[in-house]
Amino acid sequence: MPQNSNGQVNMKRTIIAALVCGASLGTIGTAQAQTKADPSLELVVASRGISKGLAQTKGPQFLARGELAFGSLYVGSYAKNVTSSSAEGEAAALVGVRTKAAGFDLNVSAAMKRAIDPAPGSDKTALEVAGSASRKLGRLTPKLSAVWSPDDVGSTRRTLFVEGGASYAIAKPLSFSAAIGRRERSGGADYTAWNAGFAWTASKNLVLDARYYDTNGGDTQPYRARGVVSARLKF
Repeated sequence: MPQNSNGQVNMKRTIIAALVCGASLGTIGTAQAQTKADPSLELVVASRGISKGLAQTKGPQFLARGELAFGSLYVGSYAKNVTSSSAEGEAAALVGVRTKAAGFDLNVSAAMKRAIDPAPGSDKTALEVAGSASRKLGRLTPKLSAVWSPDDVGSTRRTLFVEGGASYAIAKPLSFSAAIGRRERSGGADYTAWNAGFAWTASKNLVLDARYYDTNGGDTQPYRARGVVSARLKF
């Protein structure tokens, strides 16, 4: 009799556990079903391509980025032209999370970058992890961001770029922003970069930007100072 009682108790526990698991899975499935996919497309044209404070092109840069968001989770990809001895362009697939915590806007992503038409012997792919935190304080929005790669594309190996800055809303469509960053890397020179400029929200989908970039790397390509204008169209 005790064995039968124990068997019945275990059977009841198994049934209850199965029902709980089923209810939990049903709840998760319902939540996922209620989260609709939110697609977006971004097109950017700039007089000069800039990444981590350095020039990426000798002329205009064209960038296309597509994204599919599921609540705070998103997946996406982008492609852009670059002027480099190791590649003619760059593309990437990425996954990330955007959320809010304690008044901060947080964004964390991981991207697998791939060089387009890479030079023989150069790294074709690279993992890049990025994160940022910002908080709106009235018209002022400070922001801190970091980008890390264990082995970047081209000849650069491990690299870390940390940047801090802030934007200030002068008027509803106009804002001013400035930032300073430091990049340390193996397989390339370390440097400090800074920028400042104005952004004009011309419409719901269009943002125009005029910005000055400079580094402490001297007056040679890609470190020298330059002014860049860009247009960002988002659907």
